[in-house]
Amino acid sequence: MRAKGLSKEEVQTYLKQAHKRDIKYKSGKILCSMCTSPHPAAKSAHNIFLDTNLGDPGLFPGTKQLEKEIIIALSELLNNKSNVGLIVSGGTEANLLALYAARENACINEPEVIVPESAHFSFNKICNILKLKLVQAKVDKSYRVDPLKVAQLVNKKTICIVGNAGSPELGVIDPIENLSQVAIAHSIPLHIDAAFGGLVIPFLKDLGYTVPNFAFKIEGVQSLTVDPHKMGMSTIPAGGILFRDNKVLERIKIETPYLTDQNQYTFVGTRSGASVAATWAVLASLGREGFKKVVAKCMELTMFLYEGLEVAGFEVLLRPTMNIVAFRSANTNLLMDKLRQEGWYVSYVRRLDCIRVVIMPHTTKEHITHFLNVLSKLEPNKI
Repeated sequence: MRAKGLSKEEVQTYLKQAHKRDIKYKSGKILCSMCTSPHPAAKSAHNIFLDTNLGDPGLFPGTKQLEKEIIIALSELLNNKSNVGLIVSGGTEANLLALYAARENACINEPEVIVPESAHFSFNKICNILKLKLVQAKVDKSYRVDPLKVAQLVNKKTICIVGNAGSPELGVIDPIENLSQVAIAHSIPLHIDAAFGGLVIPFLKDLGYTVPNFAFKIEGVQSLTVDPHKMGMSTIPAGGILFRDNKVLERIKIETPYLTDQNQYTFVGTRSGASVAATWAVLASLGREGFKKVVAKCMELTMFLYEGLEVAGFEVLLRPTMNIVAFRSANTNLLMDKLRQEGWYVSYVRRLDCIRVVIMPHTTKEHITHFLNVLSKLEPNKI
C-alpha cells in the first residue's frame, strides 16, 4: 500500500491505461466469450445499486424484491411453477448449489453424479469440493449425451444426473426428455445446465426453430442453471439457479447468527445487488419481444458464419443448434495461433480439436465478414 494516496486525476489516468490493454467487445474480435457488453439499461441500474448487498437482505428490501421479480420472470420463461430460485455469482455457483441440494437430499455414503463428457469443466471442481464422484457419460455422433450410456452408469450411489442445454463447447441440447425418463425410473433428480441456453432456446422456439424441450415442462427436471450475465446481457456477476421444489431450500440453508435474515441459501455470503438490479433492468427493458430480436440477430450471423466456413472449405462439426459454431482445418491448433496473431480471440477445444466461435449480441455482420476474409487467406487444407 502507498504511504500517500494518488490524486483523483492520477488514479483515473492509471485506470484508463490499464483498461486500454483489455480487449474490447466492440472490436468484434472477441469470438470466444459467452459474455458480452452489458445492455445500457444494465449499466445504468448497476451504478444505482452499487452499495447494496443481498447477503444481508433485510437492509435492502427493494433490491430483494427485484430478485424475486427476476426469479418469477425466469420461471415463467422456463415453465417453473414454483418460482423458487436465486441470483448467484454465475453458472459454477448455480451448478454447485444444485448438486449440494442433491447430495443433502440423498444423504448416502460415497455419492456419485453422472454428467455428459461435454459438461462444463466447473463440474470437476464442484465434485471435488462436495466430495462427489464424477462419472462421465459418453456422447454420440451428434455430440449429445447417450441416455442409454447414462442409464448403464446409474447405481445405488447416484444422487443426480446432469444434462446440457446447450453444451458449453458446441451449444447442443442433450435429449433431456430421455434423461428425464432415466431419472424418474431411478428416483434421481435431473439437473439442467442451461447457463448459456436458458436465455436462447425459448426464443428460438418463438422464431420458428425446431428445438427440443429442455426445462421444467419435463417432469424429471428438478433444477436448472441460467445465467443473466451471458445472453441476458446483465453485468457480471449474475448467475441464476431455479428449483422445482421450494422444500429444496431447506436442504441448503445455513443459519446466520447476526444478520437481518435468519438463513442464507447461497454459497457466496456477500451478494451484489447491483448485478441483480442490472438483470431486472434488462428483462424489463427488452421483454420477450426484445430478447427474441437479439436472438434472431445472433442466429442470422451464426448461419452466415456457418455457410461462409463451408464455402471456404473448412470442416464444420455440425449445423449450429444455437449461436455457437465449431470448425476444423488440417492443423486447427496452428490456425488458432495464426488467428491470435491477427488479433482474433477464438477458443480451441482440445478435446475435439476444433475452433469454437460464439456469436454474441456485440457481434455484427461486418465483424463476421472481416473474420471470414481473414480465414479465406489461410488455406484450410494446409493450416
